[in-house]
Amino acid sequence: MPEMIGLDIGSHSIKLVGLRTTSKGAFLTHLGIKEIPPGGNKEDATYISEILKTLVSEVGLKTKKVSLTVSGSGVNIQRIRIPFMPKAELKEAVRWEIKEHLPFPVETAQIDFYILGEIIEENVKKLDLMVVACPKHAIDQTLSIVREAGLQPIHLDVGPFALWNAFLAWAQAKEAEEVALIDLGADKTGIHFFKGENLQFYREVTPAGADITRAIMDGLGSGEEPKVLYEKAENIKEMLGISLEGSQEKIPDALPPFDKLRVQDESINVSKIIFYMRPILERMAAEIGRSLDYYKNEFNVDRIDRVLLTGGGAHLKNFSSYLQKELRLPVEQFNPLREILFDSKKIDAETLDQMGSRFTVAAGLALSQPRRIELLPAIEPIITKAHIVKAIPILAPLIALLVFLVIIWSMSAQVASIKRERDAKVGKVANIETLQAKLDVLKEEEKKLKEELSLFPSSAVASVPYGEILKEITHIVPDNATLKRLSVQAKGKSLKKEVQASKSQEGESQQDQAMEFHITGIAFGSDIQFLTSLAHIIGGLDKSPLFKNAKLMSADENKLYNRPGAEFEIVCDVSIKGGEGGNY
Repeated sequence: MPEMIGLDIGSHSIKLVGLRTTSKGAFLTHLGIKEIPPGGNKEDATYISEILKTLVSEVGLKTKKVSLTVSGSGVNIQRIRIPFMPKAELKEAVRWEIKEHLPFPVETAQIDFYILGEIIEENVKKLDLMVVACPKHAIDQTLSIVREAGLQPIHLDVGPFALWNAFLAWAQAKEAEEVALIDLGADKTGIHFFKGENLQFYREVTPAGADITRAIMDGLGSGEEPKVLYEKAENIKEMLGISLEGSQEKIPDALPPFDKLRVQDESINVSKIIFYMRPILERMAAEIGRSLDYYKNEFNVDRIDRVLLTGGGAHLKNFSSYLQKELRLPVEQFNPLREILFDSKKIDAETLDQMGSRFTVAAGLALSQPRRIELLPAIEPIITKAHIVKAIPILAPLIALLVFLVIIWSMSAQVASIKRERDAKVGKVANIETLQAKLDVLKEEEKKLKEELSLFPSSAVASVPYGEILKEITHIVPDNATLKRLSVQAKGKSLKKEVQASKSQEGESQQDQAMEFHITGIAFGSDIQFLTSLAHIIGGLDKSPLFKNAKLMSADENKLYNRPGAEFEIVCDVSIKGGEGGNY
């Protein structure tokens, strides 16, 4: 599979993960992180893009296509339920429903949704949706950072959905298991609740990792430059972690070897640092605890089975133990890169073990999963309505000229057509004399035929009006009746004998001879339906001006079909001038 690049642009660092799917699972191809220096203008897209360029160069990234998230206070995630409707109408309905929940106008937001499932609520079929709305200006700023760095965004998601994909890939969730995934970031602490493999609820709380750093800075005092003080506080946080006991130890002058910064003049009182950190940690644990209680009450959950801790703050020493003690729940670190396949010549295994949780969002973005939100604006066509409006002054004369040329071409075609018709008519006129001669010959032949026809008796030329008879019968016969035979013949002859004219009768005049109309058929249904059909046919014949004296001649049960029915024969008089009639 092709390599996928996940890019997580946070408030304090930029994380990059490259993954390729193999037969043995996900393979880590690229890994990198670049801190955003404190005091820099984080709202300046050009400033952040330069840091991103440096990161891309350091990891040796070749591909330009990346998936990334948009973050910040403007991202709004809501779970809503709306009546079931076709997908074509769903997008507009979601915009209408979500606008009441947004702190900004819905017209200024990019909105997408994920269908969690279908439910029946108060006997109404509804859709259960997770809806994401983000201001367009935040999206534009995120995209400009990536594009200025020379990269091509192919997917724009949000952090909770990226973490959802990472959770599905690496958390080994059990069916119906209730899990809380806590993403301890720098500015926000995200709490994600899962039932089995489905995201149920998400919220953000404070404080977060940067608040712990600021508390340490307060404990150190303000005698140094803010940048130096910040770096010293970050190093102390990494080395000290979370103290479970009120230790009075002092931090030695030399800070850990992963940073060259040193405390030169004095040792630092650990108890003082802990004193300043304690309120932040207590508030954090309280907010997480309230979120757990809210979820249990709102979703009717008896218990939380386990808590997973990920993000930049997940690696703080003793933090998992501290939360486990405060929440009275099993808490474990969620590091998706700890067991991943990688090339040890390119990537340091110790880095993955110690810092893997910081890359959880980026790793989730680099996965190819169906659970995703797409906030990347659709590419507008080259020719838009705005372009057309601007081009009207230029296009109008050209369109007028084109219409004029079309009219000229159409008129030329009509003239050519009229000329062809005239030539054809002139050719026909030239043959009038020949046609007139043929017409005279035909008139002579017609005259001879009329003379020969006058020698035959009138009965031989008279004809039975079958067309009128059939038209009348069509309106009379009901739907449950099928006709087998219609016959018009001289009155008194048997229907079962073949009608033949003997030579001795050829000269006899039969003008105004009484004729009989025989109908045989089958009516299907019960006895009542059969009798109703016969009454309908006989009544219709009596009302018709073509027939009279209709009567039923026979009615016999028919067992040749797989439904009940009976055969019938009806005879009525029909007055036909001349001719003996015949079978139809």
